[in-house]
Order: sequence, then C-alpha cells, then structure tokens
Amino acid sequence: MKKSARGALIAGVVLAVVLVAAVVGYQALAPARRLTQDNPQTTTATQEVARLADYDATVYDKNDEATTLTQIANGRPMVINFWATWCPYCVREMPDFAQIVEEYGDRVAFAFVDCVDGSRERVQTTEKWLEENGYADLPVYYDIDREACAAFGAHSLPTTVVVAADGQILSAEPGAIDSTLLRATLEQQVRQ
Repeated sequence: MKKSARGALIAGVVLAVVLVAAVVGYQALAPARRLTQDNPQTTTATQEVARLADYDATVYDKNDEATTLTQIANGRPMVINFWATWCPYCVREMPDFAQIVEEYGDRVAFAFVDCVDGSRERVQTTEKWLEENGYADLPVYYDIDREACAAFGAHSLPTTVVVAADGQILSAEPGAIDSTLLRATLEQQVRQ
C-alpha cells in the first residue's frame, strides 16, 4: 500500500472514531433533548412521564441567591426560557415574553435562565442589558454553574420548556417561541 493511501485510510478511521465518540458524548450530555422527539411528554428510554423534579437545577438571582427551578414553580405551571443576550433569536422574542409575563405572571411561574459562560455572557453585562432594554422586571435567573442548561440539554438558544402545575414537562423545544401557541398552552394550564 502506498504511503498516501495508508495515510488516507488512517485519517478516515480516526475521523470515524471521532464522529462516533461525538455522537455518544452528545447523547450522554444532553438527555433532555429526547423530550422533544416524537412525544415531548415522555422519555424514550422508560416511557415514563418526564417531571421537573427529574431535571431540577440550581440557578441564581441577580443578588447571587441560590434557588431551584422547582422552588420557583412552587406548584404552578411554569415556563423556563434558556437564553443569552448575544443570541439574536432570544433578543427578538423578548417583547413577546414580556407581554406573556404581564398577562400570566400571577398564575404562571416564569424563569428566564441566562446561560452564563463567563466570557460572552456574564451576570453584570446581562443585568445592564436588561436595564437598558426595559426588561429589568422579568424574573431572570443565572445558570452560573451551567447546571440547568446541561440538565435540559439547552445547547441551542433559545430553548423553552413548559411545565404543568403537577411538574409534568409538557414540552422542551429549541428555537423561538410561537407566542400564540404558548398563550393557548398557558390558558389551558391555568384553567385546570
């Protein structure tokens, strides 16, 4: 076998090993992504109902006080939005979310979880952005330990999770929200 053919063969084998490792690693690190496949209300492994308590994580408010997503929900329906100020889709949907919080904030818990990375996204810069853009009153929490984003597999921003009052995860969807659909879902949840 010629040197160039052997080199190409070795490179091909190495590439195949790297791709397999990447797929296995992604699946291991992002179990919540499976919630968005065929049936967002069940996990594919056990076919049991996914619950917030199974994906609960610690987040921090602007005063660096720790709380959990379950504590924020406090038995109410909940919307969790994973976002960052550098994400144009996240910024674009903020006016819709602000309106929805105004409409449902007394009956639904909201947690805007800022995916802090320490470089592009920091608590101080996000707080400044919220103030400058008129969103300082939104219930924003910081995923300083990257626990919440990892638990829900929120690697694509924005990602929005809707939880029923009993803790059942109704949906976990990456991408910008459809505000009409979200309102319809929340309306159904607050009537129950």
